[in-house]
Amino acid sequence: MRTSKLITVSLATAMLASTSALSVAADAAGGRGYRAMPPVPYIYSWTGFYAGGHVGLGWADSDGGSSSGLIGGGQVGFNYQVNQWVWGIEADISGTTIKDSASATVVGRGAVITGRAEASLDWVSTLAPRLGYTVDRWLIFGKVGGAWAHGTGTVGVAMNGISVGSMSVSRTVSGWVLGFGAEYALRDNWTAKIEYNMMDFGNGGPFADDKFHVLKAGINYRFGGFGGPF
Repeated sequence: MRTSKLITVSLATAMLASTSALSVAADAAGGRGYRAMPPVPYIYSWTGFYAGGHVGLGWADSDGGSSSGLIGGGQVGFNYQVNQWVWGIEADISGTTIKDSASATVVGRGAVITGRAEASLDWVSTLAPRLGYTVDRWLIFGKVGGAWAHGTGTVGVAMNGISVGSMSVSRTVSGWVLGFGAEYALRDNWTAKIEYNMMDFGNGGPFADDKFHVLKAGINYRFGGFGGPF
């Protein structure tokens, strides 16, 4: 009888030990199986070709004040990202409504002579390397490079309200551009930007000795598999 009791107690003890061991093993396995993984951060890659459009305001500094107008055009470029640094190059062209004018009147014996000069900036274009630094979805950048512009100037003289002569000149000039701005990755391959440029064309052309300023907003689309998250 005592032997039977010992066998029963031994079996019960073994069963309890086995159950406890299985419970600990299950808890350990369950803990490993349901452990939360850390979230993978979203990183936007700026590498690749892109194209887009822009609109904005432009104005020219001159001795007599300033003249302003609207601008609008397009841009194409390429970026290459290394860690948080983005190297690139961009070309753009914009049509403008920027104009400037001046007039003078001379009164003589029996005659009123009036002279009027007008100048218009027809288009501007730039080609410049860019260097930027990324912060989350933002790209902060600066650029410096070459700039070109086409201007038209007209001078007319009238006596007693009757035109007695006029002269016009049309010329393409070159200079340099300095700019900076910020671009934001929206979704997929679309980005939006705001940018300021200053251009100087020296002392040639209808807008001699003037500096041009441009403040513009634009949108870009990045092609193929180069853009987007990685």
